[in-house]
Amino acid sequence: MDDNITLWGIHAGRSGEAESLFLNKKVIALGWEAIGDLKAIGDNREAFKAYYASKYPDVKPTSIPASAGQLFRFVHEMKVGDLVAFPAKRSRTIHLGKITGEYKY
Repeated sequence: MDDNITLWGIHAGRSGEAESLFLNKKVIALGWEAIGDLKAIGDNREAFKAYYASKYPDVKPTSIPASAGQLFRFVHEMKVGDLVAFPAKRSRTIHLGKITGEYKY
């Protein structure tokens, strides 16, 4: 077994609104429409923080690092072969999958 495989957790929206997308299309996704293509931001955590703050100017400054970090990890740290778990709110089932492709916008 490969010791370098990571298990990521992701939610399908606050109320599970993306569950059918995850299950039927066999993808995981982020739904922060104001952000756009995460690859356009570059491979720099500080750039993600600045970009996030520019798109959400009313957000509390203390929440910027965590939110920007989620976006950064989604595009730059999640890798093909890593495992993903998401808890379905509606069925209370934990779904497991494996990342099989690169990030796409």
